Amino acid sequence: MASADIDYTRNLKEFEKLVARNRWQVNNLPKWWPKVKRKPIIISEGDSWFDFPVKSLTDVLGVFLRYTIGLQKFGMDSKTNVIDFLSRDKTLDGIFLRLERSGDHAKELAAKQPDKRNGVWEKKFPSQTLYTALQNKTARKHVDCIAISAGGNDLVDGVRHGVLQAYTGDWKTSYDHDLLTQTAREIIDQYIIALEYRDEFSPQAHVVTHVYSYAIQLSSGTSTQFDFSDVGFLIKELLGFLKLDIIIKPLKSIGIDITDPGEYTLTSEANLHETFDELGWPANPMNDDGSKSPVGVNQERAEFIKAMLDAFFEQMQNLPNLYKEKTGKPLQKFHCIDLRQEVQDPKYWADFIHLNGDGYREISEIFSKKIRELI
Repeated sequence: MASADIDYTRNLKEFEKLVARNRWQVNNLPKWWPKVKRKPIIISEGDSWFDFPVKSLTDVLGVFLRYTIGLQKFGMDSKTNVIDFLSRDKTLDGIFLRLERSGDHAKELAAKQPDKRNGVWEKKFPSQTLYTALQNKTARKHVDCIAISAGGNDLVDGVRHGVLQAYTGDWKTSYDHDLLTQTAREIIDQYIIALEYRDEFSPQAHVVTHVYSYAIQLSSGTSTQFDFSDVGFLIKELLGFLKLDIIIKPLKSIGIDITDPGEYTLTSEANLHETFDELGWPANPMNDDGSKSPVGVNQERAEFIKAMLDAFFEQMQNLPNLYKEKTGKPLQKFHCIDLRQEVQDPKYWADFIHLNGDGYREISEIFSKKIRELI
């Protein structure tokens, strides 16, 4: 069964209950009572660094599949992303409302309603947005911190659709510098709108986000959508055969009607190396065993990917100025963690976009330390 230390939900009603229970304990039980403390209330919103591999859709069913057919990493009793680890960090010991979805773009930060576009299965099973969550009285009143991971998918999308150019012999002259800057700036614009929502509804809340780590250049692309299309097929067939009402009911409680799963085959838009290949950039090194499988990333490609993340960092550094230009007031309670030099060892990486469990654990500890300093 799921671990007893899981203290998060993706459902607003369940979130209200968790917060109410904790506040009742704090107000009515003696301080010496075991485990009585005011827990920090945290909303998380973001992309696959917070949701890998699509845990927002598989939390409940993944537990069942693990204990019946041995499928790993898709249940709420596994830790496969930053928030899985952070929500079970005993030193932080928070209550989490989770809004993230693998594949989400930064535009989701500004959306007042789900855009049903970029997240995995978002059209069929739209996730809450930060704006809709902050309409909830409990969230609005009690949230201490909003943790955000956003921008990576936007960067890759922009690079694949105009930033990256035909290879000229030098990576520095093989991409559109101005368009990369514009792509990063557009991400910041979405962050600023999210900050305005915070200012309006929960000005007491700190916002903590990050710039992504420099990728240790493993050759494979994102596996999120490939994995989930396979699992979606498996889930559909298994449920159709077994008629598992005991699983269907809790899934419906978080807004997932698995009896009508809709499309489960998705085409990845995130494999940046396909675009490098198409534009004639130097090929990635291959195995010597004749398998023609890549074993790493060409240095020219690696340098560009690093520059892509640097462009994001530079725009993030300018965010307070852009916020002040737009709102006329200084930005407060906003914190961006520069992770570019963190987890710089292949042992922490699953592919060129995602960390593995060890990597996400390292990042979660950095988030935990920062949040505890603030609240």
